[in-house]
Amino acid sequence: MRSGSASRAARSEARSVGAGVDMARAWPERARGQGGPVSERVDSGRADEGASQATMVKEASRASDGGAAPPGEANAPWHARPAEEALAEHGTDAERGLPPERVEALRARFGENALPEPPRPSALRRFLAQFRDPLVGTLLVAAVVAATVAITEPSDAPWLVRLGDTFAITLIVLLNALLGFWQERRAEAALDALGAMVGTAARVVRGGATQDVAARELVPGDLVELEAGDEVPADLRLVFTRDLAVEEAVLTGESVPVTKDADAALAPGAALGDRATLAFFGTKVTRGRGRGVVVATGAGTEVGRIGALLEGERDPTPLEQRLARLGRVILWICLGISAALFALGLLQGDHRWTHLLLTAVSLAVAAIPEGLPAITTITLALGMRRMAARGAIVRRLPAVETLGSATVICTDKTGTLTENAMTVRVVETADATYHVSGEGWDTTGAFREGDAELEALPDDLRRVVEAGLYANHARRGAEGWLGDPTEIALLVLGAKAGLERERLLGERTIERELPFDSDRKRMSVIPSAPPGEAPTAWVKGSLDVLLPRCVAVRRRDGVVPLDDATREAIGARAEAHAAQAHRLLALAEKPDPGDAPEDELVFLGFVAMLDPPRPEVADAVAECRAAGVRVVMITGDHRATAVAIAEDLGFFGEEDEALRGDEVEAMSDAELDAHVGRVAVFARASAEQKLRIVRALQRRHEVVAMTGDGVNDAPALRDADIGVAMGRDGTDVAREAAAMVLADDDFATIVAAVREGRAIFENVRKFIFFLASSNAGLVLTVIVASFFDWLPLTPLQLLWVNLVTNGLPALALGLEPPEPGQMARPPRPVSEGVLRRRELVGILGVGALMAAAALALFALPELAPALFPVAEQAAAEARTMAFTLLAFTPLFHAQSARSDHASIFTLGLFSNRWLWLAIATSATVHLLAVLVPPLHPVFHTTALTGAQWGLVLGLAALPVPVVELLKLVERARRR
Repeated sequence: MRSGSASRAARSEARSVGAGVDMARAWPERARGQGGPVSERVDSGRADEGASQATMVKEASRASDGGAAPPGEANAPWHARPAEEALAEHGTDAERGLPPERVEALRARFGENALPEPPRPSALRRFLAQFRDPLVGTLLVAAVVAATVAITEPSDAPWLVRLGDTFAITLIVLLNALLGFWQERRAEAALDALGAMVGTAARVVRGGATQDVAARELVPGDLVELEAGDEVPADLRLVFTRDLAVEEAVLTGESVPVTKDADAALAPGAALGDRATLAFFGTKVTRGRGRGVVVATGAGTEVGRIGALLEGERDPTPLEQRLARLGRVILWICLGISAALFALGLLQGDHRWTHLLLTAVSLAVAAIPEGLPAITTITLALGMRRMAARGAIVRRLPAVETLGSATVICTDKTGTLTENAMTVRVVETADATYHVSGEGWDTTGAFREGDAELEALPDDLRRVVEAGLYANHARRGAEGWLGDPTEIALLVLGAKAGLERERLLGERTIERELPFDSDRKRMSVIPSAPPGEAPTAWVKGSLDVLLPRCVAVRRRDGVVPLDDATREAIGARAEAHAAQAHRLLALAEKPDPGDAPEDELVFLGFVAMLDPPRPEVADAVAECRAAGVRVVMITGDHRATAVAIAEDLGFFGEEDEALRGDEVEAMSDAELDAHVGRVAVFARASAEQKLRIVRALQRRHEVVAMTGDGVNDAPALRDADIGVAMGRDGTDVAREAAAMVLADDDFATIVAAVREGRAIFENVRKFIFFLASSNAGLVLTVIVASFFDWLPLTPLQLLWVNLVTNGLPALALGLEPPEPGQMARPPRPVSEGVLRRRELVGILGVGALMAAAALALFALPELAPALFPVAEQAAAEARTMAFTLLAFTPLFHAQSARSDHASIFTLGLFSNRWLWLAIATSATVHLLAVLVPPLHPVFHTTALTGAQWGLVLGLAALPVPVVELLKLVERARRR
């Protein structure tokens, strides 16, 4: 992993308007009036990039002069048009910039150079959204019916008692809504804190004067100056460049800076990463200087264009879909049975309508697991806290579980799988191959020749390292490395050798420099020589350019002529490194260079660099694959580089395919669907292509997790089933688009999240099974009891069982430790519901057992009247016994619900201490309702005898031996 100081410094020193205006909220609901028609530019595939703003600028200029805009504006994209044309279109002088008097008029027309912030729903709307669940609506209707019955039914009871059912139902609904609202606000606040950043200034030429202005104050036509360390404050058509290179990883995924050339001739259809005449908003200047005219601001920039892809509603997560299906099933069952019982009662004609309504309400309360929303929310929130402790911030509660459902993880390469820090791995000289240890830009490392670690540098190795230090513009600032990543890699190499550029130069200065550019592909510097010595030119560049210019080679015993055999040997070694996707940089020298410092050079060697994988990623990928989760790389980098990294990390084999973005672009959706299951690497992929790939996987019914850190990742992050953004080195846009943010940028955290997500889902399934078993018992009891003249269970008693006695054990099941082997199982099928057939059978079985026991207690006054000393109280005592049995049976059953196959003794009776605490608390609270006389009128209970208590507890424990025996039979059958 990149050293913390280097990573932060390389990004924080040049935070631009992208951070200052909080790109995290910059999406296109208000983009239509700023920076041109975004939707049209997306549909036309960039052919008109920036043209809208340019036309408007020109019209504004003409209008201010009393003229009109001419017809027939050029439609070619800016990268393919001459710089002079861009200046003329905007009315900008190449030296003096815009006249100051025009700036305010342009700003009034185009607004600030800021991405538009979409309106957030108000707190009230978010709170009301918690009531959209149909089950919640059913409970509210039940509360109204209960209130109607209480008001219309004659009674001498106090109003508090008569409306007790209504108050209880309403209170539960409100508590659920408040809990969901509070958790969403907490997640949003955590992201706001993570995304808080400071805006920066831009250097702009106006009226011939260079001044610093807030980047958000730029307007189309402004002339902006760039130098190393700056972050580009708007989309610029470059008009002047000198050794200018820009890191565009956040936009394209390309880890190596792109050399810019204001005079390059480009085709209109050039790929985004190949547009050498443009500098894009939010990218970072790593070396050189440049000047450009602003051709797009705010939503009209390339970043704003990508933002347009983020429009639309998010799809629900797999857990949300499963719970919604379960809710619909419960709702229809509840309504169907309630309606049938109500109609049957009316046909029989022996019940008052208020009694029938109360029975219907009781059935609704019995069938609906009122505690499910709260328990699910709390369980997911606790999972959120555990993930936060591991470095993952979850923005949406259901996303805590979604990673556990993932069948495919689509990952960006740069900064996600790799360090985003070019590192020298090998130094090749004519006589030896030296391997270099160390990770990223950490200066800790050593040199090794063969198996032996070097204690001192041989002369040939030392000269290569010195050449890389001399021909270098990077530097180490107070907070870390600054400059071109390739040059930083050479400085780090020197630091590992105990050499520093400043100490190497001493009091000497650079007398002459021939800068790098895209045509020459080399750079030379000539430091001043010590007194009495001739100067030396130090040259670095592309191997295929430098080696033909060399006539000699430095060996350990001195400089000798460079013969053909040595050239071929160097070329063969270079090809071997290129096959591993290493980036090669040759180094040479020329003593006493005279007027031709780059001719007749002495070849010193070359370095092989790569952006190395993060050290923890290989194990993380292996664990994902063992869990049946396929890893797919989608990157803006080159195919060979991407494949090499994928092979190194173990997710690209002989049967896997790699596709480039242009190949994806040429495919129809049907063709892409046919290939996407075999492709492990997508290279040179644009934002739109990443989005297409994610959607193609989803059409194959894959649950897709997408990781990334760049602006170009944002649309795919948003459309994936779960987007996972990097929080420390990622962009605000990526963080806002994602459902989960890795605050530590550690890919291994994703694996921990997959593990946590699977454990959470299993626990959700356990407590739903537990609650549904109890509810089935309640429903069957209410249905059968309604056909007899027994005292019915009241809605308050049913709510008491559902929430008070069942709620805490269900919550404790949500804290159950993960069962062994969860990461060795394949992901759950997308079509699989929360409850499988085995759980449904178990629910009916346990529910029937509970109901049979409760109904037997209701009938007990007739079957065993001796158990009831006072005949007049027999019915009330029977109802109290049934009520207590229905409350206590789940407390015993909770132990058996901890696993669908393992015995409670195998799991360990006390391995979940929270469950024992929940059982003890629920039992104590229920005993108060039965044993405290002042509470008897509220809960319609009465005191019980010792014999009655013994019978109730014996029947309540019955499900435990029955379920454990069935588990034993199932385990025997599997063996």
